[in-house]
Amino acid sequence: MSEPPIQIPSRSISPGFLIASPRLDGSPFERAVVVMVHHDAEGAMGFIINKPLEIDFGSLIQSVNDDLAQRILPESYDVPVHFGGPVRIEQLWLIFQRDVEGQFHQPENQALFKKLGNPHEGALSFSEGWFLAASGEIIEGFAVGRQSGDYRPFIGYAGWGPGQLESEIDDGSWLLLDFDEDFFFDFLPGVHWDEALQKLGVDPTAFLMMGKMGRA
Repeated sequence: MSEPPIQIPSRSISPGFLIASPRLDGSPFERAVVVMVHHDAEGAMGFIINKPLEIDFGSLIQSVNDDLAQRILPESYDVPVHFGGPVRIEQLWLIFQRDVEGQFHQPENQALFKKLGNPHEGALSFSEGWFLAASGEIIEGFAVGRQSGDYRPFIGYAGWGPGQLESEIDDGSWLLLDFDEDFFFDFLPGVHWDEALQKLGVDPTAFLMMGKMGRA
């Protein structure tokens, strides 16, 4: 039984997905599917999209700003908040899609990591019509209906320093999958990782068995 080929990126893999291999079992990335929003020589940033938390977006916004309680859209209480990764777990982030860019201040990608100490201004465009934001104004705008578009909220993110992600891909910790808008939003708890592997032509059961054999 041959293992999936190692995929070393020769260019930025943002936007795109990382699919965790069994090498990461037992870590916060076990069976994770990660959407990448930034990747260059300075490092990488992404968000786990298949680990929902036991809180919804409306309830979370209400818990930190009770003044908004009467204005929060009912549908906000149907949107699950996801565990985005182990970095900055005190920070709420939104990934959203919209056809019109609006009046967002968009920092340059090169400045992203320098700005993470205070990421509360504007939105970063990481693909056409796709944005990342930690701005309270933008986040509250979605909760109360001032902002429009499809979105998903995250607590924390996944981050890698220079060369770290490339090394993890090299040692077989991650597989790469092209960015797919429908795959990002069409979320079914418990099966997203399996679906990602199937998109790559990898049998999930066989992949898990290879991981167990590799650790034996």
